[in-house]
Amino acid sequence: MSIYKELNEVAIDLSEFDVSPLTNYEKKRVQKLVKKKLKLVKSHKGMGVAAATLAIGLLAMNHQTIANMPFIAALLEDWQVTEQVDWSPYKTVIGETRTTEMGDLTLNEVLVNYDKIMISATFDKNEDTVFSYRHQLRPTVIINGEKVETKGTSAQSIAQNSSKYAIYNEITLAEPVADANFDVQIIYDRMHKAKTETIEGEQLQQPWIFDIKAFQIAVQNETTVHDLHQTIQLQNGDHFFINRIVTTPISTTIYYSGFSSDHSPNINLFDAEGNRYHWNSAYGNDDGTGEINYTGASFVESELFIQVFSTSTEDDAISGKIKILN
Repeated sequence: MSIYKELNEVAIDLSEFDVSPLTNYEKKRVQKLVKKKLKLVKSHKGMGVAAATLAIGLLAMNHQTIANMPFIAALLEDWQVTEQVDWSPYKTVIGETRTTEMGDLTLNEVLVNYDKIMISATFDKNEDTVFSYRHQLRPTVIINGEKVETKGTSAQSIAQNSSKYAIYNEITLAEPVADANFDVQIIYDRMHKAKTETIEGEQLQQPWIFDIKAFQIAVQNETTVHDLHQTIQLQNGDHFFINRIVTTPISTTIYYSGFSSDHSPNINLFDAEGNRYHWNSAYGNDDGTGEINYTGASFVESELFIQVFSTSTEDDAISGKIKILN
């Protein structure tokens, strides 16, 4: 009798395994693993069976097995957008690791997008280090020997397994970086906790320090600054101005002024096919100026329409649809 026949006849008790439903995050991870494996299989008659077997095998795993799968370094695309995009031509891939008493931090990718710096890292904490998704590591950025002036930051930590976290940061600069290539020092020297009083976070005694060279020539070649000074009329008689729109292969950013409310206008973008894009970050000032950023919405050499919606009801339009870019 062959070993395959013997294995097929082995009785297995599955009652010991956890069969509770997967979370949405776990399902997304399984789907990515399946898609990655399918890309490696050449087209042949047995592909359907192989794909089905792979999917069943992955879905049969319990939560603990999935939680501790080895994971590829966190990609910036996975953090910022839900659509399938590839920012490989625009990113600087690093892959360097530094170690402190808290654990290992690997700097994965850096992407300079006009006046924003996006950074991804992977934190593999030590057993006695207290860290969860509620903790955010916040870096200090030094470009060509000078600490950059910032006007906004965002950060997120996403658990990959019981000890490993994807660390994401986006830093909005006061002014765009002009150089195509430059030296960057990224110092992870602060950690923000749920009860931290200041947004900057607590100072770390042992920071992780990375010295790298970054480039942005590919982004610069596809970036256009549109100076508009266009009036946007609202249905209640109010109006404000769109002063400038910056389109890059990574995002679209609207700079506005004259908005009477204490929050940013809820502007949605539309392409020529009617697809709708929501903003993912906004900064408003007391003088009615501000900016709204749409990461993943690239309108390089594309028509762009905007429409303003109520902040309380997402589908309650308070302006008509206006064509902004041809």
